[in-house]
Amino acid sequence: MEHIGILGGTFDPVTEGHLHIARTVGRMLGLDKVLLVTAGNPPHKLRNVLDAELRHEMVEVAVHGNAGIEASRLELDHGVSYTIDAVKALRRTLPDGGRNTRISFITSAEYLNPENPSNFRTWKGVEELITMIDLVVTPRGWMTAELAAQWAKMLCLDNVKIVDVPPMPVSSGMVKNALREGQTIDHMVPSAVADLIKTRGYYR
Repeated sequence: MEHIGILGGTFDPVTEGHLHIARTVGRMLGLDKVLLVTAGNPPHKLRNVLDAELRHEMVEVAVHGNAGIEASRLELDHGVSYTIDAVKALRRTLPDGGRNTRISFITSAEYLNPENPSNFRTWKGVEELITMIDLVVTPRGWMTAELAAQWAKMLCLDNVKIVDVPPMPVSSGMVKNALREGQTIDHMVPSAVADLIKTRGYYR
């Protein structure tokens, strides 16, 4: 049975942190591949977001040469913005409708926080979604693996795998802040992504 990971994101821009999570989770769970799915119209981030095609282009150059990680146009080509719709669209592209494919959806611990108004329990079609995926959660900042496990119990989520990925302190917001302050981003994003950002003047 093929085992695919989905790591969705706005990727505005894609960073070394995103690739670090994809590589580490892929290795620790023995995934056949991890798809970086660029959000077309992210429901929770509708303002000041770079055009989807430009963001996806950065993802494509970022994954080049990274075995087991692929850029996916799943949301862009199928016009979906919610996880359950993306998973259904993915299954339609797979042999036998995905019946012989296991899908792990990778997200960060913030979406298990019961105090987060966008926590996993609030997602569209969550009860059906739970039956279609394995939910894989990684720590983020102060939101540790231990805390994520507690939150999973509070949300009554049994099918959750907490993967304690070693932290890489870089985010898309940090990249944009560095650019605004005239600092280097070479250690924060893949070199090909840095070249695109600098050449085209993104985030200035």
